[in-house]
Amino acid sequence: MIGQLPDQKRNIMRFSWAAAGVVFLCGLFALGQPAPYEGAVTMGEITLPEVPKDSEPPEAVSPAAKYGALTVYKVEAGDSLYWIATTYGLSVEELKELNNLESDVIRVGQRLLVPLDQVKYYPVGVRLTSQEVEWLAQMIHAEARGEPYLGQVAVGAVIINRMLSPQFPDTLRGVLFQTNAFQPIQNGSFYMAPNETARRAALEALSGHDPTGGALFFFNPRKSTDRFMHSRPVQTTIGNHRFTM
Repeated sequence: MIGQLPDQKRNIMRFSWAAAGVVFLCGLFALGQPAPYEGAVTMGEITLPEVPKDSEPPEAVSPAAKYGALTVYKVEAGDSLYWIATTYGLSVEELKELNNLESDVIRVGQRLLVPLDQVKYYPVGVRLTSQEVEWLAQMIHAEARGEPYLGQVAVGAVIINRMLSPQFPDTLRGVLFQTNAFQPIQNGSFYMAPNETARRAALEALSGHDPTGGALFFFNPRKSTDRFMHSRPVQTTIGNHRFTM
């Protein structure tokens, strides 16, 4: 038995060195592998990215939710989607989307939703959008440029008086585009950009200043031969315009 001890010791030493070599190689192998990044899931020696949870689809926003508040516009004769959309600061497509319209056809009496934040109440007793105020200034400019400022306010007042009168349409566009009511519509001068004087005159008329005393008509007596206009009761004359009831 004594003679076998050296062989056993040698075997033990060989085994120890072999084990140490294996440990050393495993350490080197481990150092050469990239560290798993944050958020990864490690399965043994395989590193897999964490699969994100399915995000819920965004909720659909209704067309009406895009606007702070809405009001109802009643379609009148001569209206179109273009004019209504322009009045309320919308595109035609936005107006159609807001009202779930599939075509451009609208009918008299139809009620359409429009943004309320575009509408402002004026002391004279009318509600207009900023676009309508601009149209009022355009008509004042077309009819009364060159007239004294008071005469321009007077023209604006006549237009507003018509809106408030049961004898005429109750919308600005209805008054301005009533058949044969205003020559600038016919000759195209209505579409010229107004100057600041006309805009100021429009706002003054909307504030309630009426130099005509409630007149519903005006004309230049030196240019007009219209018997109807000459037969009307005269309220006042300002510049070249005579204002009548």
